[in-house]
Amino acid sequence: MGYSETLEVLARLHVDARFREAWLQDANAAMAPYALTPREREALAGADAVVVERAGRMLDGHRLSRVHEHLPWADPAVRPGLLAVLKDFLQDALPELLNREEAIAFCHYLEAAPRGNLPAYMADVARCERLRIALAWGLQPMAGPTHVEAFQYPVTDLLSALARPGWPDAPMRPTRVEYLKVPGLPAVMVRAL
Repeated sequence: MGYSETLEVLARLHVDARFREAWLQDANAAMAPYALTPREREALAGADAVVVERAGRMLDGHRLSRVHEHLPWADPAVRPGLLAVLKDFLQDALPELLNREEAIAFCHYLEAAPRGNLPAYMADVARCERLRIALAWGLQPMAGPTHVEAFQYPVTDLLSALARPGWPDAPMRPTRVEYLKVPGLPAVMVRAL
């Protein structure tokens, strides 16, 4: 009856920040939707909160490093306001299997709506980066050896400027970007046209 439900609760405690927070506030209320036996419910509710919290922080840190691997500018230590957005992402989006998929999910998250106090150009930067990763790994088809995309902001200049701490200023300037697939490698070269 409850074995699969028990495994689901354990998994959610590890990967779902919102569920974990609800469990830390009131374990029985958080587990109410699950068909657990009284013994399973008692055992899960009796788990050490410090251990649950530590495991969650470890996973969150791991997920952030996976995003940062593909998006080096996604460093909250040098980007004011980014930490709050990353924390919201960890709560709103379940973990992805691969590092590149985690980075793509974060890009989708930034594209979907304005986030925190981030600059208006972040949706374009995120779309540019999402396309770079997806095209490099063949996750999005290309009609030929190149793919061209239009942006409202000068994304290639912004990505270059994001190599330094802080948020660069950038006025809207329509820009076309070409992605050139590197044969035999999971890579694309990106340049403004």
